[in-house]
Amino acid sequence: MHEVAPEVLTSFVVKQGQIWQSVASYLSEQSGVAVEIPVPTVESAPIGTFSSLSMNAVLHGQGGFAEVVDEPCLFIVGEQPAERETAEKSLYEAVLGNTPETLDDAPFASLREFFTHLMQGLALAFGNLRNTTFTPSEVELKHAPIVFPPNFLRVDEVIATRLTINIPEREPILLTWLLTGALAAQLVGMQAQATDPLAALALDEEPIMPPPATTQPAPMGFNPFGETEEPPPRNLDLLMDIPLEVSVELGRVTLLVSELLEIGTGSIVELKKVAGEPVEVLVNGRLIARGEVVVVEDNFAVRITEIISPAERIQRLGA
Repeated sequence: MHEVAPEVLTSFVVKQGQIWQSVASYLSEQSGVAVEIPVPTVESAPIGTFSSLSMNAVLHGQGGFAEVVDEPCLFIVGEQPAERETAEKSLYEAVLGNTPETLDDAPFASLREFFTHLMQGLALAFGNLRNTTFTPSEVELKHAPIVFPPNFLRVDEVIATRLTINIPEREPILLTWLLTGALAAQLVGMQAQATDPLAALALDEEPIMPPPATTQPAPMGFNPFGETEEPPPRNLDLLMDIPLEVSVELGRVTLLVSELLEIGTGSIVELKKVAGEPVEVLVNGRLIARGEVVVVEDNFAVRITEIISPAERIQRLGA
């Protein structure tokens, strides 16, 4: 599984205030007005969360940095359908002064310039952070369903940075910046590494073999700040706010394409699981428990009846 490494996400999150303050200053210089960007919210999310963006027309820009090869990123105007129209209108009025009837070449050129300044601001901010140079590539702007670039299709999770750009006498502009963990790692000066946060928990829970008393203590598995004197519980604390996807699998079945096309309303798909058999509880796609389906008030729930042993969990996490 190609997930965002916890240490990369932590380092990326703690630098957001500094980064976006620098970007706001750059945009203010370019526009001549006082632009403000509050500290945005940042989370790692399954790439499937954004699949609906490929179904409807969305105003979005794709850019990247010359120093980070094959890792473009996306800026989405109004990620959520309910806010999309308002977000696009706010951007049009801030950049164009009004809402155009059609997005022809002239409005697109001005909007592309806005995203170009945004990428230049990010290049300067991360360049100053690392005392290096980042060169933004040309921004490709579209108002169409999103076709995710190949680097997004190679990962299970991406980083979603949801920010608000405040311009005087204008409605706030809502943007979502999507990037891979590999790009985030390069921007903050870390080595990109896809990890599963459950692996660190499992290894802390039950080490396979304790080290001999005469040897040096084993290095901590997760410490983005390099503080080797901290006790292991601090490592666990840093993992506590990482979101994990919990799913319950009732059963699976393999169908031919012809059988799939015959499915309609009222069709019954028979699963390869005997009635009364426990359902499987998965965390980030990995089996950790089994249970039985129950009803709590008006909602379905699962009562855990079996927990996979730590040894088996470690084996599965390494698969």
